Amino acid sequence: MNNMAEKKHQPTPTKKNSGFFNITKDDWMGWAFVLPALLIFTLVLAYPIGYAIRLSFFKVGINFSQTFVGVKNFVTAIKDPYFINSLEITLIYTVVSISLSLVLGMIIALILNADWMKGRRLLSTIFLIPWTISFVVTGATWKWILNAQYGVFNVLLRNAGLTTTNITIFGNPDLALPAAIFVNVWRSMPFAVVMISAGLQSIPQDQVEAAWVDGASALQVFRNVTLPNLKNIISVTTVLLTIWIFVQFDLTQILTDGGGPNHATELLSNLIYRISFHNFQFGYGAAIAVLMLLIVLLLTIFYMRVLDRE
Repeated sequence: MNNMAEKKHQPTPTKKNSGFFNITKDDWMGWAFVLPALLIFTLVLAYPIGYAIRLSFFKVGINFSQTFVGVKNFVTAIKDPYFINSLEITLIYTVVSISLSLVLGMIIALILNADWMKGRRLLSTIFLIPWTISFVVTGATWKWILNAQYGVFNVLLRNAGLTTTNITIFGNPDLALPAAIFVNVWRSMPFAVVMISAGLQSIPQDQVEAAWVDGASALQVFRNVTLPNLKNIISVTTVLLTIWIFVQFDLTQILTDGGGPNHATELLSNLIYRISFHNFQFGYGAAIAVLMLLIVLLLTIFYMRVLDRE
């Protein structure tokens, strides 16, 4: 009883203030390890974005003289037919590329993870090769393959008797964008294959076996077991591909010489490059870059909110 009384009357320890000046030694060690990455992030990403936002409110001369114009650059962009055209092309390019990459990636991943598939490691490595090639090399290689004069593609068509004349793909506005999407899917699809394959290997086998025991068909197993378990993987893959493809620049810049012919493949990134470094309208180009950043953020937030509701 006396011990209980003593414990009862003992003062409760006061909680130390967690202010900035009371940071412990362990906290300082943590900040010391994080600080280099934080500095790199600030220099490489945060500062350029902040500077571009600031520059978007100015008219910049060739000699880099700056005149504040407020939101005039944004108003000009919204009314600019070239901006509207590039926005439409970018949305088509992004949506079609992601859709084909996910569908083809799902099919290939299912085949590679099938029990009857032999040599899956070798095939997985082969399918991964396009993802390891840079956009610059990919663009230059496919531009040579699809060249109208000496490209391998036209040679194969002539040898197969499908055509007697050379097909100018990147000189035809109706063929240039589908060809650029094809090349982009060729390079982006392996990422979807890897992600979905990892998701397939993490599906609990007891769920699959229970579905087979209940008499479910292969399609029912895929719809009711495989897809629900792959939901998070598909979501992450879609968001990452959306961000990467929407802001893509180098592939179309090389394939179509900056968005040709006649602006038929000019993505927003190509438009920004043309306006900034060909027309030397750096403030206007920065405004379009800020609008592109906002569109990517809105698309990502919208998609994540839709997934949360589901």
